[in-house]
Amino acid sequence: MQKFILLSILFITAITGYSQKRIVSLAASITQNLYLLGANEDIVGCTRFCITEPADSIPVVADAVNVNMEKIVALRPDIVLTGGLTPPKVLEGLERMGIKTLRLEQPKNFEEICEQFIILGELSNKKTKAESTVQECKTRLEEAKKNIPSDRYPKVFMEIGCDPLYTALPGSFMHDYIQQTGGINIAKDLDNAMISKEFVLLQNPDIIFIVGMGIVGENEISKWKEINSLNAVKNDKLFPLDDYICSPTPITFVETVEELIKLLY
Repeated sequence: MQKFILLSILFITAITGYSQKRIVSLAASITQNLYLLGANEDIVGCTRFCITEPADSIPVVADAVNVNMEKIVALRPDIVLTGGLTPPKVLEGLERMGIKTLRLEQPKNFEEICEQFIILGELSNKKTKAESTVQECKTRLEEAKKNIPSDRYPKVFMEIGCDPLYTALPGSFMHDYIQQTGGINIAKDLDNAMISKEFVLLQNPDIIFIVGMGIVGENEISKWKEINSLNAVKNDKLFPLDDYICSPTPITFVETVEELIKLLY
């Protein structure tokens, strides 16, 4: 990550100098962070999954799979910002057409979320805002963690998909949510996110979080509640979580940790 930060800083140094930037965002988390920075006026294109203000009337240039490169070129962006899911061939094609791009890989933890937020602050000439927001969030996170009992280490199952069954793995910010709350991820020793129901039963988590999935998530909670031997069921500790936690900003990451601490303890 240190090498990535250095390269990003060098890249940003090379392209900054404008009072405003025309930015195309190809990731919902990037768009959310730009709004938080107050740089939404710079966004000239986004994806169908980006949450924007209707009054901003930002053109949609991509969905989950397809990117409309012609539309992006017509918008004359100074830079196209992407997450880790954008196909490399899209970036290569845009670069060939003279459009600068920057890929921000999926952050692995709160620290990397903050680092990327500062990078976006540099790009949008909102560095001071970015740095102050990050400092406030770090302070708020430490305050929240003071509410964690020092003698309790609940086992946590975070379900992020049900058919097949998926969970949060180490090396992801979803796993970091658990770590920041003082919990123990039942998948801490795994390298494959797809697990079996039997694995969950064997680990016997003290609490189960179901991320997103709407009605499907509610049905999942009902199914788990049928297994009376689970500690999470005995203690009535099964909770749905909004899927917004999957695209965190420094602020929403801390808000999520605060919520999880309340639910855990």
